[in-house]
Amino acid sequence: MSRGLVAGGHPAVADAAATVLERGGNAFDAVVAAGFAASVAEPTLSSLGGGGFLLARTAAGDATLFDFFVDTPGRGLEAGAVEPHFVPVTIAFPGSDQVFNVGRGSVAVPGCLAGYLHVHERLGVLPLADVVAPAVDLAAGGVVVSPMGASLVALLWPIFEQAPDTHALFAPHGHALRPGERMVNPDLAAFLDRLGREPGHTFHHGELAEAFAADQAGGGGLVTAEDLVAYR
Repeated sequence: MSRGLVAGGHPAVADAAATVLERGGNAFDAVVAAGFAASVAEPTLSSLGGGGFLLARTAAGDATLFDFFVDTPGRGLEAGAVEPHFVPVTIAFPGSDQVFNVGRGSVAVPGCLAGYLHVHERLGVLPLADVVAPAVDLAAGGVVVSPMGASLVALLWPIFEQAPDTHALFAPHGHALRPGERMVNPDLAAFLDRLGREPGHTFHHGELAEAFAADQAGGGGLVTAEDLVAYR
């Protein structure tokens, strides 16, 4: 009998991994499923637009460190050609206040999505559609906000209120999400559903990459189409 043990920062994330294991996936399918689910259930801590690492050890004993951290942007730009779009915001941590620069100039070349897909292709056994399915369901049906989740939204509210899209996502009822309220992300659900059917539908190629680069170029961002295509 096969057995598995899952630990995660949110019950929905652990459930996503356990579901994939129950459907015949291996540990790498499960951890990738958890990564996708975390982008839905823990958006203040995890994002497909972020970066990370995965230390993998197969049953045969082969160990590999997958590095999919964010990359420095700016390929194809002349030095000094762009004045980065920065907006300083103050985050009031319990012990002290700290100023962060947000805005298009703060965006790096994303790595998590490419990393998850690469790990799945190398080491997974289930179809990608099955691996992303728990995250699709979470994004479409919504996640009940925990007290910790609500406290993080409140902490980061000075960032989320900067743009209409993030304001709508984290304040669907006209106020920052509170414990017990449901956070729904239909756009992310649609993206992940299509990704499961079309693994090439990413930030790095095609229409999304073009839109990403155009938004950056039009507003003081540093990420270029060349950056997105070149990411490894």
